[in-house]
Amino acid sequence: MLSLVALAWGWGLSAQDFGVRAFYLDFRTQVMTVDAIKHLADDLHEKGMNALMIEYEATFPFKEDATLRNGFAFSEEDVKEIVSYCSSLGMEVIPLQNCFGHCEYILRHPRYAGLREDPKKEVSQVCPMKIDEAVEAFKGIFSEVASLHPSRYMHIGCDETYLLGSCERCSKVPKAKLFADYVNAMCDIVRGLGKRPMIWADMVLKHPDAIPLLPKDLIYVDWNYGWAPDHFGPLSRLLESGAEVWGAAALRSYPDDVFLTRWEKHFDNLRDFVPYAMAHGYKGMIETTWSTSGTYGFHYGNRWEVFSMQPIRQVYPLDAFGILAAAYAKALSSSSPLPVDEFIKGYATEHYGLDGRESDALLGYFRLPQPEAADIPDLEKEIRVCEGAREGLAALRPRKNAREFGHYVLMMDIRIEYLKFKEIERSYEASGFGASDAAALSRRLKAVLAESEKTAKRFTGIHSGFLKPGQSEAIMDTWLEKPRELLRTLQNF
Repeated sequence: MLSLVALAWGWGLSAQDFGVRAFYLDFRTQVMTVDAIKHLADDLHEKGMNALMIEYEATFPFKEDATLRNGFAFSEEDVKEIVSYCSSLGMEVIPLQNCFGHCEYILRHPRYAGLREDPKKEVSQVCPMKIDEAVEAFKGIFSEVASLHPSRYMHIGCDETYLLGSCERCSKVPKAKLFADYVNAMCDIVRGLGKRPMIWADMVLKHPDAIPLLPKDLIYVDWNYGWAPDHFGPLSRLLESGAEVWGAAALRSYPDDVFLTRWEKHFDNLRDFVPYAMAHGYKGMIETTWSTSGTYGFHYGNRWEVFSMQPIRQVYPLDAFGILAAAYAKALSSSSPLPVDEFIKGYATEHYGLDGRESDALLGYFRLPQPEAADIPDLEKEIRVCEGAREGLAALRPRKNAREFGHYVLMMDIRIEYLKFKEIERSYEASGFGASDAAALSRRLKAVLAESEKTAKRFTGIHSGFLKPGQSEAIMDTWLEKPRELLRTLQNF
């Protein structure tokens, strides 16, 4: 299989300037303060970005649809301040408002439950056969979001609609038509608000017969986080249709979570996909920064009433990833693929003030494989590897931006403590585990948890002022929930 870079050069790479150079903020589970957003906007503006795309979900200050707001919602004044500040920098704020898939935070409410594709087991997706009801609901939702965003664009999501055709009514209609009819109705609302609609491209690639049925002015965002161009379906069908296409790389994505970050994957994604998108005439580029997978577990009551939602996966907060934001800007500014190792060492020297030897050591950290715990046969060995990497990081003395650098050490501490817990859990889950082993495992786990409680305080401290109050604690509670529960179990033997 040809790499994206080879495909780009084969097409004839040119130093095309993307008309829109955007950075994505995902506030589904990790919500930044207004000051942190403004500081980030300053940095992105200096790096050449001209747009910020924001997915608010339940943090948008809905009024007519106030049912949707959660406890971390921005005020209307907050959103106006963000949009005005970015505008003063020449940065357009493009809102993303899901209306098809990824609608859990809407469909969980009895007020909107009638729109569900599956009224019982799954609350993520709107039934595309309920167009009239959906139009009624999303006219209001879209209008509220549009009223605070003068952007030319509105992103309406429409990705990962995996339940397409599930219900009895939908199963009788071709999936391409189901998708196109529903998206057309949503695009009509957006167009009526004076904005140009855009959607993610994965579902039209999966069902390419939908492409000629969709509006000519619709923008498709081809998200590629490190796979072949036809990963979702025949990309050539979309490119040859004459539609406007933007690209999207990822700064945080699967399998990243609080316990691991695949740095190498994200650097290589920028190296490979940006030149490919440039060579194939993409008009815009977005660097996505997912705080979660976008899928949830639910605590249900009687009659499938949703009591609460729990994100399946959270990742380390965005303030640790300045180096990848800088790599994104560098990739956009050149007609050549990003020279990853050279870039990392240059960033280490210029941003942290490290010397050549220290820069090489930091490069080793970013090239460190971080497999998921389930894929590690020897956890003890992996812990030793991580402890060595942690010691190497701690030995470095950044002369500048030490707070940002401190995230890397903290990330390794979190990973080491997590792997130690997984090692204990693996012993607990082993067929040879008996009641007589509980006391020893309990002592080991209690010691690990004591360290993790200290680490949690460091985590809260380093993100102070970046995340809204309560956000860091919520992430840590999720992180420590399982080891705390296991400790209670072991202590009861």
